[in-house]
Amino acid sequence: MLDLTHVFNAFPIIETERLRLCEIVPADADALFKVFSDPKVMVGHGTPVHQSVADTRRLIDWYARAFPEKRALRWAVTRHGDDTALGTCGYHDITAYHHRAEIGYELASAAWRQGIMSEAVRAVVRFGLEEMGLHRIEANVDPANPASANLLRKVGFTEEATLRERFFDNGRFVNDWFFAILATEVDKVR
Repeated sequence: MLDLTHVFNAFPIIETERLRLCEIVPADADALFKVFSDPKVMVGHGTPVHQSVADTRRLIDWYARAFPEKRALRWAVTRHGDDTALGTCGYHDITAYHHRAEIGYELASAAWRQGIMSEAVRAVVRFGLEEMGLHRIEANVDPANPASANLLRKVGFTEEATLRERFFDNGRFVNDWFFAILATEVDKVR
């Protein structure tokens, strides 16, 4: 089984050229509510649009509880010099026995098409493969969100399958594009 103790001793911070990925804290609730309450962001997310800041606070609390249990590792995505959370990126459904995790991400629509999320995902994937020792990182994408699929391809993921009507999302059954990247493919992550 994969030993993740070193990763979960203290919340890791990731720095990239433009971004600082850090722990999501209760003070991020208002900024992240703007992200999770935006229907454009939540298309194909698999969870309802947040109706109140209380919904976002519950999510932040879940991430805080899941971290010490080694079930999730989710970062707030911020710009250097500005602590305002633009979105989140990280791992949930961490399965240490199988050396794999699922990646997820959201970004405020006002920050789309600036390369922010591809920079964040690239850093998180490298962290997962190199620092955590994951062998496989998976991602599920709703076909209604081709931009997410394109981001994954750009970062180095391979589309493996389409699973028919796998999710019930906001009143409809949706297909699921299944993407993955392996540790042996870390050189594809640039």
